[in-house]
Parts: sequence; structure tokens; C-alpha cells
Amino acid sequence: MIATTEKIEYGKEIIEFELLQEDRKTLSIEVLPTTKIKVKAPENKNKQDIIKKVQNKAKWITKQKRYFVDNYKKPDEKKYVSGECFRYLGKQYRLKVIKSNADSVKLKNGYLAVEYCLKTPSKLIDKWYKDKALSTYEKELDKCFQQFTTYGLTKPNLKIRKLTKRWGSYNKNSNTITMNIETIKANKDCIDYVIYHELCHCMYFAHNKEFYTLLESKCKDWSKLKNKLEMLIL
Repeated sequence: MIATTEKIEYGKEIIEFELLQEDRKTLSIEVLPTTKIKVKAPENKNKQDIIKKVQNKAKWITKQKRYFVDNYKKPDEKKYVSGECFRYLGKQYRLKVIKSNADSVKLKNGYLAVEYCLKTPSKLIDKWYKDKALSTYEKELDKCFQQFTTYGLTKPNLKIRKLTKRWGSYNKNSNTITMNIETIKANKDCIDYVIYHELCHCMYFAHNKEFYTLLESKCKDWSKLKNKLEMLIL
């Protein structure tokens, strides 16, 4: 499997797309609701021929992108009232909000149960997500890094932030992986994919052939997991 990032020009617009060459017979072009573009092609197909076919579909691609820009709506902002759904580790939980004499957040009988007194439900849930994310990411980073110890790398530091356009990032200067707190809403396999992705950046900064070869050796289902994450929509 070979994955690269390519670009074509259409009028004054630059169309960037992810090209994935794998064991398949046909070429497919997909425009996601996020307006990201995925192209899958046979592994032995000449890259220039693939790019030419994408170029021929440029009009359709821009039309699809405009459709999603005009019509796709992100989920409404949470009001933090009973009955709303909240994601955690790949599952959805109904919110149950109760006025109480103490502040607490627990998963109980299939519900995300919030008892509030001094703090608002929104602040309590935000802190709960942050605490869960920190403990989960630390544990998964320790696990995933075991596959990189033979490369002589120093285990990266870990930070958590709310990122708007990516699930994670790696800073070489500080040797730090920053994880999007929203990633805690996905299952652990997806979380591991993000961590493996960033650990591969410890060795290869660019998304080149060497990077994807290393990623696939550590996380064989990375493409499927990436698709699952993108369905959550940033």
C-alpha cells in the first residue's frame, strides 16, 4: 500500500487529495462531508495516469465540495440537558442531569450521569473528558511506543488540546505529541492509529512512502481507522 498527498489545478483552485494505491482493480474518487478528497487506485497504476483521471473529474469534485460547504451542518451545540447523546470510546451514552449536593460525573447503567452543585454540567463534563483523555492517551502511548523502542527514540511527551483540523500532531523540537481531546470519543483502535501516526512522524516528518510503510507495519488497518475517525467529523 502506498499513500501520498497530491495536487491538481482547476481554474484558479488548487485541489489537494489523498492518493492511496493498494491491491484493487478500479479507481475511486470520494469527496467527504469535510470536503477532504480520497482517491484509491490500483497499486501498479502509473501515478501520472491517476492524476490525469482525477483532473478529468475536477468539475465533479468542485461541485461535490460546494454541495457539502452549502448543505452540510455540524451537529447542534450541546445544551447539556438530559436526553442528549455523548460519545466516549466509540459508544454513545444518554445524558442524565441531576441537581444534587455534590459534583460528579459517572458512567452508570448506560447513561452519562451528571450530578451538579457548585459547577455547571458543561464544565463537569468537559473536565471529565479531559481526565479520561489524559489517562487513556498516556496508557495507549506507553503501549504503542513499545513498537518503536528498537529505533533508539525517546518516548515523546504528551499534551492534550482541542484541535480544530486534526486528531493529533507532533512537534519535533519539543518531542511532543499533542492529541485532540475530541479523539477520546472514538474507540481505542482509532486512538492507537492517531498515536502510531504521530510516532511515525518521530522518524519521518513528511507523509512520504517511507512514512506510510512504517505506519502500515505498526497499524495494518490504519486506512479503515482513519475513515472511522473522519466519520466523527471535526
